[in-house]
Amino acid sequence: MKFSKGLAALAAVLLLLGVAACNKKNEQAGTQAAGAINWMGYTDGMKKAKETNKPVMVDFYTTWCKYCKMLDETTYKDPAIVEILNRDFVVIKIDAESENKVMEGGKEITERELAAQFKVTGFPTIWFMEADGKQIAPLPGYSPPEDFKPVLTFITSGSYAKGVQFADYLKTLKK
Repeated sequence: MKFSKGLAALAAVLLLLGVAACNKKNEQAGTQAAGAINWMGYTDGMKKAKETNKPVMVDFYTTWCKYCKMLDETTYKDPAIVEILNRDFVVIKIDAESENKVMEGGKEITERELAAQFKVTGFPTIWFMEADGKQIAPLPGYSPPEDFKPVLTFITSGSYAKGVQFADYLKTLKK
């Protein structure tokens, strides 16, 4: 009988710990959804881009990268940037040193191999692509929100596809 009471007590404690963990996870998920970027994995993100015909932004980062963290803490928390990215792009985050698997070109590769395919050598590096996966251009390094927003509007306006140089596009914004 003592064994049963002990088991019941252990089960009760585990249940309470499980409920607390679920509540914490739900709180974190709610926080991320409200006012945060809706990041996707590469495989699902590329599929969604084709379905929605939205351009893609892939953020290649590493866990140790100071400027990657700055990007997360400043640019990716700016309300205008969050709004543009969530509305107009499919946004993907890739740990360039990860062994997590993704699908690329019908083949399973690691995120590390994907970064190598994109010739990413410094962090952060952001790649912009068309919905079908055609590469537009990389943006290496940290960009504060005021510099990043025109890059996003340059892509969404389709100016790059019309042969407009970014410097000329910036001049049109200042008029």
